[in-house]
Amino acid sequence: MTQFDRGLGVTKWLRDVFSGGDELLLALLTQLGDVWFLLTVAGTFYVVSAGRGTQTHRRRGAFVLALPLVYLVLVTAMKGAFELPRPPDAGVAPPIPWLPSLVVPVYENTATATGYGFPSGHAIGTTLVWGGLGLVADRWSRRLRAGVVASVVTLVCLSRLALGVHYLVDVVAGVAIGVTTLLALYYLSDLGREPDRVFFVAVVGGVVAVVTSWTFDSVLVLGGIVGVWLGWYAFVDSSLTLSVSRRAVALSAAVFVGTLLVYGALYLWNLPVPVMFGASVLAAALVVGVPDIGERVARRLDAT
Repeated sequence: MTQFDRGLGVTKWLRDVFSGGDELLLALLTQLGDVWFLLTVAGTFYVVSAGRGTQTHRRRGAFVLALPLVYLVLVTAMKGAFELPRPPDAGVAPPIPWLPSLVVPVYENTATATGYGFPSGHAIGTTLVWGGLGLVADRWSRRLRAGVVASVVTLVCLSRLALGVHYLVDVVAGVAIGVTTLLALYYLSDLGREPDRVFFVAVVGGVVAVVTSWTFDSVLVLGGIVGVWLGWYAFVDSSLTLSVSRRAVALSAAVFVGTLLVYGALYLWNLPVPVMFGASVLAAALVVGVPDIGERVARRLDAT
């Protein structure tokens, strides 16, 4: 498959159309499908769902929480299998003269991409996570949720093409892989009510990814998957009826945000692989147990 065949002229045309200052907006839009944002959205949905006080909501929230982990496994395995390049200028961000110098590094990081290009990880992740939300959420009508999901996926894919970091075939294949995987996991998990089945699939995929493509990130992904799986059995008490008290919600949110911040700081310090693997396991397990931890602490504080 040649670069011309994958691009079909669309990437170059869109990059020319959106050149001249629109790149900053595109860099912001593409964050809707970036891994950090998808993990935050999935984790927040899980905490909110658990706080609604029913095991069905809790389990469907956990189903969504598992989806970005599956996405990371898929991307690691598939990009390494195909080894197809990105467009030539994918690693170069178009300059924006009026952008403050302090913001330039952040912009350059969000507007560029390195590594292999097929399939598009943003397209897979956006389709999986946002599509999963559309399937299990019970707010709004199904048609409206489908419209929101389709709009977000379209915007992210458009941003990847207009930024020049992917070819058209990359994002189309990414969406197709995301839709197929999502539907398979949705029905495998009994419409999202048995998330442990998805956890198991993610663990197996994570092990395979590490064996076939040993990298720092693949090890961290495996650690996160193992942590979620262990946390589901170690922390989650199926007999615990979670309340929706403000104190419990506030404590759960504090633990969740604190865990993300501490883990992010450790990641930036570039600690040794074994340390970061353990940190990934612990952080993921804590995220799964966040609602239970917040609830139990709130009950003890109420009892004193």
